[in-house]
Amino acid sequence: MSTSDATAERPRKSAAGTIVNLALIALAFGLLALVVHQNRDKIREVMAGRPDYRLLLAGIVIFQVSVMLTFVRWYALVRVIEPRFALRSTFLLGFIGYVFNLVIPGAVGGDLIKAAYLVRMRIRKTQAVASMVIDRIMGLLGLFVLASVAGVVAWGMATPVVQRLIVAAWIATAAGFVLLACVFGRVFTRVFGFNPAPHSKLGTVTAELNAMATTYRSRLDVVALSLGLSILGHSLNVFAFYLMGRMLFPAMATTLGQHFLMGPLTLFTMAVPLPFGALGLSEGVADQLLGLVGHPSGALAMMAFRILMFCCGLTGAIVYLANLREARGLTAAAQEIEQELIEGEIADEAPATA
Repeated sequence: MSTSDATAERPRKSAAGTIVNLALIALAFGLLALVVHQNRDKIREVMAGRPDYRLLLAGIVIFQVSVMLTFVRWYALVRVIEPRFALRSTFLLGFIGYVFNLVIPGAVGGDLIKAAYLVRMRIRKTQAVASMVIDRIMGLLGLFVLASVAGVVAWGMATPVVQRLIVAAWIATAAGFVLLACVFGRVFTRVFGFNPAPHSKLGTVTAELNAMATTYRSRLDVVALSLGLSILGHSLNVFAFYLMGRMLFPAMATTLGQHFLMGPLTLFTMAVPLPFGALGLSEGVADQLLGLVGHPSGALAMMAFRILMFCCGLTGAIVYLANLREARGLTAAAQEIEQELIEGEIADEAPATA
């Protein structure tokens, strides 16, 4: 595609993207309105009581620690590629990326902001994107592992419906490890002779996976550390979720153990690409899943959990504003990487200047 063609197409793509983002925002708030309507009586009941705001404060602290653990997880993965990468930069980029992923729907993804910074450090684009990919994989796999372990403990007490969910979590966990092993072993390329054209979307995905395999298969200790940090972080999230339920419903009978069973499955829905962390959808799923273990209202607990998310987003917004010039430069670079990924034409050279 020529430069003039790309310039001509960019406004159309931008307009279409804006329409899609607005539609997703409308869908998210529509789902939230539906959940609020369905739980209006319980909301009145909670508002009439006196929530223990000490639990809210504890939840904010615990969630903030959990989010910072995700920054440390990515830091460990990036250090494999670039030993000079500083922990301060990790927290700066982590908070800015959190704002982009949560608070600013429709903007370039926070992961690409971090990838753009790595490219400025003269790290190859495929390696930079690969660090994002494996970080995401470890994040999701940690959720499944946590749900699977809780399922082993709770199997004897679970109802048939919950047992089916436990089995689904076991299958997802096994599939995740098998897929990771196949990527590290380049099984798809070797067995099927899979070698797509380099300047294609499929070629871009293959290049990213091969870069991830080359970079991390000799550092499985770092991969294991990343998975451990993921499980720890998600455990803190589940505990914070439990505290929000206690804050709203002091007499709640649903135990912490039951939260560790249903919490990871609920939080997994936040990976769905809807604005503000799948606003509305996660509330509805939480109501259904936690209702299976006798929770008074998983939807209201999820709404309270949102408060923790947006408090962390406020911290990220402060960091963003304090580093506005650098953040804007990274946003422009991230948009270029995003366009290359969409078009399957990601270039693997480092930039001319650091």
